[in-house]
Amino acid sequence: MDWKDSYIKLDYISREIEQFNSEYGDEIELEIVHFYDHFRAFATICQDESPFKDYFAEGVDYRSSDEASKKALEELYRQAYYIC
Repeated sequence: MDWKDSYIKLDYISREIEQFNSEYGDEIELEIVHFYDHFRAFATICQDESPFKDYFAEGVDYRSSDEASKKALEELYRQAYYIC
């Protein structure tokens, strides 16, 4: 079974969602899922008002949720702000 099937079937150890604002004022949602063999983080920026932004990034690490989050946020910032 791959990670998508595990996610759909709720077959993971833990899951947490955080919402916070970036230094540019955008609301970022960060979801961290601890699967049995790795951590996977999903970071998104979706705005309902102008200027419209819609960005999604994913990070994976086999030992640390912090590293998975860092990878996802770095990719998100790269997409949204051309930084990193």
